[in-house]
Amino acid sequence: MLPAEARAEGILRILLVENDEGDAARAAAALGDAFGTRLALLHAGTLAHAIRLLMEGPVDVVLVELDLPDASGLATLAGIRGAAPSIPIVLYSRALEESVAVRALRVGAQECLQKSATPVEQLPRLLRFAIERQRHLAALDAARMAAAHRATHDPLTGLANRGLFLDHLDRALAFGARYGRKTGLLFVDLDGFKLINDSLGHAVGDRLLVEVAQRLLSTVRRSDAVARLGGDEFVVLLPDVNSRLDVAHVRDMILACLQEPIDLGDDRRERIAASVGGAMSPLDGTTAQELLDAADVAMYRDKYARRRGRMPTPAFGLRVQDETIAHQRELRLRAALDAGELAVHYQPQVDVVSQQIVGLEALLRWHDPDQGMVAPSSFLPLAEDTGLIVPIGDLVLREACAAAVSWRRDHPGSGLRVGVNLSAVQLREKAFEQRVKRILSETGCPADALVLELTESSTLYEGDQALDTLRAVRGLGVQLMVDDFGVGFASLSFLREAPLDGFKIDRRFVARMLTDDRDEAIVSSLVSLARGLGLHVIAEGVETADQSRRLSALQCTEQQGHFFSPAVPLGALAPVFRAHPPAPPSTRRLRALPAR
Repeated sequence: MLPAEARAEGILRILLVENDEGDAARAAAALGDAFGTRLALLHAGTLAHAIRLLMEGPVDVVLVELDLPDASGLATLAGIRGAAPSIPIVLYSRALEESVAVRALRVGAQECLQKSATPVEQLPRLLRFAIERQRHLAALDAARMAAAHRATHDPLTGLANRGLFLDHLDRALAFGARYGRKTGLLFVDLDGFKLINDSLGHAVGDRLLVEVAQRLLSTVRRSDAVARLGGDEFVVLLPDVNSRLDVAHVRDMILACLQEPIDLGDDRRERIAASVGGAMSPLDGTTAQELLDAADVAMYRDKYARRRGRMPTPAFGLRVQDETIAHQRELRLRAALDAGELAVHYQPQVDVVSQQIVGLEALLRWHDPDQGMVAPSSFLPLAEDTGLIVPIGDLVLREACAAAVSWRRDHPGSGLRVGVNLSAVQLREKAFEQRVKRILSETGCPADALVLELTESSTLYEGDQALDTLRAVRGLGVQLMVDDFGVGFASLSFLREAPLDGFKIDRRFVARMLTDDRDEAIVSSLVSLARGLGLHVIAEGVETADQSRRLSALQCTEQQGHFFSPAVPLGALAPVFRAHPPAPPSTRRLRALPAR
């Protein structure tokens, strides 16, 4: 951590990343001569140490040698850039090929200098230039962002305008269609706004609209979007909801927050009533316009019912036929659970250095007698929507724990672990950690043999309650990994707050890393970030030998994918274990952080 006086105005904070003590001493002397008492110099000899220093305190510029003990070439730059995306970086390296320098400049380096061609005495001037260029670029970016904001946001309330909202809605629907998720939408119309606007004036009406906008923003999740379509019409986008109950819950929260009187000035406080209609994809529509129309119709149904003095009908644009189909699918899935049609398959995770299995992920499969193998993406959203994911989750957890016990018995000393996916719905269950504890006890499974894999959005959506649950589970000795890391809402604060042992790099980055330098840089940065934080990292979706070799070169040595084996039933694992024998405990244990 930088000393307190290093944060004072006028102090220049420089991070020197250099493993050669002689080069580091010469650079420090030149910087000290130039900046004197204004200099606050930090020194790191490894990439992992540099990442920790960047996360601990503010830095103005980073001076980097690419060839370090734990990273080299662009992987070093990617690690620094991943931990400090807005800080100017100057490369000062002994060996710097032109092709590497060009790629480094493309991915964010301010300067690329070779030590033999750049005397150390020139470093202070070059670092000043890099800082000024970064400030200039930041100012330009801020101006562009301000212009873009004006073009995409309502000038009165600051909310997204219609165009930006439709773009958000299209993206949410595309994501939902691809991954079998649901998207909720609420249409909010203020009752009696025209009367207030006409009788008290537009200034008072504007004040009311601004207050309503702020209340809507304070009610929804950070992942949701609120927009003003015009006049007194607002819309709320709820991406990746589990069921209609989620949408109805937000609707009730909005109505409650608007019940509080609004200060309109001149000691005048008014309650504002609103009509709210909801819709949810795919049942109410699969396009933005279909969903908006369904929510609009439901809103007018709500408004009409209240004007007639009746209890409003459910504020959803339901289609009876779709509801009937959904109910039939729920009954079929429930019958499949009772009939034992749901089975657990296992996919190995391999340490490519030793070519040994360090763990296996438990993956759910549905063998329908009529349809054959049913894709999980087609029934897991239904399971979450109906609450069936809780008993299904218990089934998977129990079978996976029993499997881990059998593996450790059949392969003494291996200490194999099993990974089980955790749904956000399960996190909402009261005393979930007690359910995990009971299953561990009933199956005889050691806690360190179980790894629960959660999505990035699980704790963001469910807040402190989910974090408390995860901490309780972590306290049992169970390990926690983030699945599909890098494509959701995770951030460094997520890694700091959640009691995690590691994360899995999403398969989409692995699939494109050989053809897209940006994806390779992301993978390299994620590996370096994990190393810097002391977290475990596994790459998913490894399909080819070339992908596996490139991941190994980036120091991601634990990998999972069809290149090693598809997910297979428990009874079909013998050939998998012969090809990749189980690893001893010393090479399979996660580098766990203490529970926070």
